[in-house]
Amino acid sequence: MRTLAASGLIVLLIAGGAHALPTFDTTRLFKTEAEFTRAIQPYQQAVSANPRNAAAHGWIGFAYLHAYRQHRQGWAPFAAGYLDRAVPPLQEAIKLDAALVQAYVSLHEAYWLKGDYEKAEKVLLEMFQKSRPGWLPPVKFP
Repeated sequence: MRTLAASGLIVLLIAGGAHALPTFDTTRLFKTEAEFTRAIQPYQQAVSANPRNAAAHGWIGFAYLHAYRQHRQGWAPFAAGYLDRAVPPLQEAIKLDAALVQAYVSLHEAYWLKGDYEKAEKVLLEMFQKSRPGWLPPVKFP
């Protein structure tokens, strides 16, 4: 009886964890676009399964931003256009979940790297205003 109950608990834990997204590995260098594409597959599959998955959109945008950073260092020549690819999924993540701070920070960095400092500042202000818990007073800026 205990074995059956333990087996049921394990199945529930595995099933519950099956939908959790892995953290994108920022320690890995992507030598080819195929390697990078494989690394973002879990997030793309999550978006395909549920287009309203804000975290998956956020991870896709973050991954493109990370690959672009590697390109700037000369490590990922295939990622030259990835900065532009990072912006739409980050915007979608914020649209779906205004409390997703990671997406705001990544979008801010993407705009900053593009040289669009006005948009970068606007994203930060929006983050401070929209991602705060409801019990905190609103942030007012001069």
